Amino acid sequence: MKNWLIILISVSFLLFACKRESQNAGEIGAHVHLNNDVSVFKVPVKIAVAEKGNIQKKITIYGKLLPKQETKLSSQFAGRILNLTLAEGDRVIKGETIAVIQSPQAEALQRVTAEDSLHNNGQNSELVPYPIRAPFSGIVTEKYHYSGDVISAGETILKIQDDAVYYLWGRLPAVYLPDVKVGQQLKITFSDLKGKTFYSKIETVSSTVDNQTQTAQVRATLHNQQHLLKSDLFAKIDIVLQSLKNVLLVPRSAVLENSDGYFLFVKKNGKAHRKKIKPGIEKANTLEVKSGLNVGDSIIVLGNYELKEGMKVEVMH
Repeated sequence: MKNWLIILISVSFLLFACKRESQNAGEIGAHVHLNNDVSVFKVPVKIAVAEKGNIQKKITIYGKLLPKQETKLSSQFAGRILNLTLAEGDRVIKGETIAVIQSPQAEALQRVTAEDSLHNNGQNSELVPYPIRAPFSGIVTEKYHYSGDVISAGETILKIQDDAVYYLWGRLPAVYLPDVKVGQQLKITFSDLKGKTFYSKIETVSSTVDNQTQTAQVRATLHNQQHLLKSDLFAKIDIVLQSLKNVLLVPRSAVLENSDGYFLFVKKNGKAHRKKIKPGIEKANTLEVKSGLNVGDSIIVLGNYELKEGMKVEVMH
């Protein structure tokens, strides 16, 4: 009798456990079913409005300033330098006599009588002091000798540079050669001239590509009215390849890409709708849209990666 009682209690316990497990499974199934109903869930997103604006396509290269004119001044005669008072950085004017060269013969004449001096005057061009004149206006960049020094024929005395106009030489990657043309605008900045911006246009584009660097040279001219520029300054050069006005623009984060091309999602009536687009110029975080979108469309810029057509969305504030 005792054994039968134990068996009865055990069977009752098992039946109760099975029933409870069945109820729990039903509850879990109902819960999963509710969560799978996507029509209830709203994806949080951020939006922006498609608007028209201006955009430029540009590239950045680097270059260096070099003088348009620079020369070393020397004498065709040997002799002693006289009247050379210029220092490095001093300014000279075209045609200005910056020094004279006195030949050894002329120095010897100073030791003879005045009559002999008159007798020999004009007999030899080397006896007449030879003037050194500036061929153009500019500044003295290097000084090799001083007044009183004796030099040989052809020996350099000074180097002068025209600082009114400089050439800007830049290195252009060969891949951009088809896009770069004479006349395109340049925006130029120098690390040594903080806060200063200069503008110019491309004057020449070399068709010769350096085999080692795979670059070609481009040249522009910069005028130095304020005397801020100097030779060998390194420059950052922005080349405007294309400039568009009044075109449709969207944030770059709104645009997605797959094997079918580019697309984005717009919010309409609380739902996400996918639109295939044709992109244009891209600049920083902005992209031109050539087709597939309308001005004023509410485009989804955040939360768009997991979206599917028709999903309900809710704008985050």
